[in-house]
Amino acid sequence: MLPTGRLATMLHQWIGVIFWLVVLTGGLITFRKAIVERRAADRARARELLEAHGGTSMAHMITWPGNDYWFAPDGQAVVAYRVISSVALTTGEPVGAPTSRGAAAREFSRFCVRNGWTPCFYGITDELRQDLSSWNSVQVAEETVVPLKGLEFKGKKWQDIRTAMNKAKNSGVTAECLSYADAPPWMSSQIKALSRDWLADKGLPDMRFTLGGLDELADPDVRCLVAVDGRQHVHGVTSWLPVRDEGRIMAWTLDFMRRGRDAFPGVMEFLIASMVVRCRDEGSKYLSLSGAPLARLDRDERTVFPQRLLDVVGKTLEPVYGFRSLLAFKAKFQPTYLPLYMAYPRVAALPSVGNAIAKAYLPKITFRQAFQLIGKVVTRR
Repeated sequence: MLPTGRLATMLHQWIGVIFWLVVLTGGLITFRKAIVERRAADRARARELLEAHGGTSMAHMITWPGNDYWFAPDGQAVVAYRVISSVALTTGEPVGAPTSRGAAAREFSRFCVRNGWTPCFYGITDELRQDLSSWNSVQVAEETVVPLKGLEFKGKKWQDIRTAMNKAKNSGVTAECLSYADAPPWMSSQIKALSRDWLADKGLPDMRFTLGGLDELADPDVRCLVAVDGRQHVHGVTSWLPVRDEGRIMAWTLDFMRRGRDAFPGVMEFLIASMVVRCRDEGSKYLSLSGAPLARLDRDERTVFPQRLLDVVGKTLEPVYGFRSLLAFKAKFQPTYLPLYMAYPRVAALPSVGNAIAKAYLPKITFRQAFQLIGKVVTRR
C-alpha cells in the first residue's frame, strides 16, 4: 500500500536518508570522542615520561593541546608531533631516557615514511642535530639561557635591570608568583584583558605552536609572575614552564609575556629579574628566556641558501612581530646563546616543511588577516 498525502509521501521517500544521516552522525561523534580520549591518554603517558626523564627547555610544550604522540617500541621515549599537509612536524626533541633519544628520532622517521609523511624535527639542539647528521638542517631560533649560580645584578651591564627594579619599588609594584588557576578573579580578568588588548594593538592573530597563550596558563605546573601595584592593578604578566631532569624541576622557561598599555616602563625587565632572584634562591640551575624565532646571532659562519632565506623572512617580519628586537631585549640579562635547529631529510621537502611551520604558528589565520599581515609588512618596512 503506497502512502497518500504530501507529508506521508515525504516521510516515505526520506526515511532512509534520515536513518543513515543519524547513523553517520552518531558514528562521527563516537569516532571523534575516541580520538579525544586517545589523545588525552597519550598526553598523560607523555607527561609521565617527561616527569620521569626530563628534556630540553622546550620539552614541557609536548603536553600542550594540538600534539599527537608516537611512542618508541620499548616505551622509553615519546615524540610529540602534528601532521600538516603530509609533514610530521615535531614539538622539539624526543622525550625520554637520554640514551634512547637519538634512536627514537630515527625510528620516528621510519614511522613517518611508512605513513607517507615527511618528518621534520623542529626546535632541536645541536646534539640531536649531530645524531641526524645525514639530514639537512637550518637554525630557526636563538635560545637565551641565564645561568643562576652566584648571579648578582652588579656592575654597569646590569644598570637597566636595576633601574627597572627601582621603578617597580617606587611605584609600589610587586611580583606575585602563583598558578593561574589560583589567581583571584580580579587578577585573572585583568590578565585576560591584557592579552586581548595586546592582540588588538597588533591587529594580527595570536601565534601558536611553540608560543603559548592563555589556554596554556591553566596548567598547574606552570608558574605565573604578575606585576601588581597597591590598587590591585596588573601591569604585566609572564609565565614559566618547568624544565625537568631525572624527576625534578631544575630550571624554568619563559613563555607568555604581556604588558599593560599603562604599565610602568621596564615592567618586563622587572618581572624577569624577579624570577631570576626567586629561582636563584630556590637553587634552580638556570632560566631559559626561550628561543626567539627567526632571529639568531651572527657567528660569521658560511650559510646555506635555506638559512639565508630564513634570515630574509625574519627581517621581513621584524616590523610586525619583532623577533629580533625580542632577542636584543633578552641580551640585557647577559645570557649565553644556544642555537635551535630544524632538521629535515631532503632539500626538496623544504617548501612543504615551510608551509607546515607557517600553518602551525598561524593555524587560524583568515584571508583577511593574511592580507592585513602583508599590508603591515609593506607599510612598516
